[in-house]
Amino acid sequence: MKHLSSLTIITLLSVAFSVNVAARGSDSKPPKPDFSSMDTNSDGVISYAEFSAKKPPHSEDAQTIFDEIDSDGNGEISEQEVNDHKPPRRKR
Repeated sequence: MKHLSSLTIITLLSVAFSVNVAARGSDSKPPKPDFSSMDTNSDGVISYAEFSAKKPPHSEDAQTIFDEIDSDGNGEISEQEVNDHKPPRRKR
């Protein structure tokens, strides 16, 4: 009986460890969308309307993110601005 209890405890600890590892893996960054998928009208720039059509990650404000990427402030995002943009690190 004692052997069975030890085996049960080891199994439960293994399952708990596996669940913990799997949960940590879900913190990985979502893939960065490519320019062509955001430039829905294929005019070579991304307008705010095109950008805001997709929900930003982590419930962030679309306008704030758009303004961060639009480094020259012209109201449109070029492919170069998308490539140059480095998102801020997420707080844990």
